[in-house]
Amino acid sequence: MKKSTILFKNIRLKPAQIHKFRGFIGNLFRDYDLIHNHDVATGKPKYRYPLIQFKLINGIPAIIAITDKAVNLFSTLFMKLNEVIIDDLKIPFFEKELHVENVDFGFATETFMFEFISPWMALNQKNFRSYAESGSEAKKVQILKDTLIGNILSMSKYLDYWLGQDQKLHANLQVREKTVNLKAKSMIGFTGIFKTNFIIPDYLGLGKSVSRGFGTVRRVI
Repeated sequence: MKKSTILFKNIRLKPAQIHKFRGFIGNLFRDYDLIHNHDVATGKPKYRYPLIQFKLINGIPAIIAITDKAVNLFSTLFMKLNEVIIDDLKIPFFEKELHVENVDFGFATETFMFEFISPWMALNQKNFRSYAESGSEAKKVQILKDTLIGNILSMSKYLDYWLGQDQKLHANLQVREKTVNLKAKSMIGFTGIFKTNFIIPDYLGLGKSVSRGFGTVRRVI
């Protein structure tokens, strides 16, 4: 799978400003729904795995694009990007880096370890209730394992990658709760590590609000 990473090295943003960074870029290129994931004509959200994601990587704002279509689009638009305006502050780009590479993605016969470098928003309204009312730590862990596998399968489906009938995913995790402010609401996210037999390229996201930088993973082993 093709992946591109754009780093804006002269800018420093806080995690809470990433959605403003995404909003500025999305508005600047509003005619391209791959960037903002809203229907251009109606403005309604398009529910799919984001092919263009906005991140903080080691404190540096970054944009990740995956698949040939998204990489080619953003590589072209990238040349037109000279500044960003956040909280009425105009920030010019003095230094931009664009890296394009082919990365592995998919089922594996071996297990790999990953870490969440930003909070994983695992719980929706339905499974949050199950999680909160589970009554035991073991049940909570199982809910999170099932959710993690579901997140990977959902990502794979939208990227048109399908597991064979004899290919089964398994996962183990060690995570801790972290309070996160998302869309002006206090919610529970998770940080920590997990193991799974699926290759996930560095800095892709799992779970909710991936395009805003949540659930970003990086391979450890």
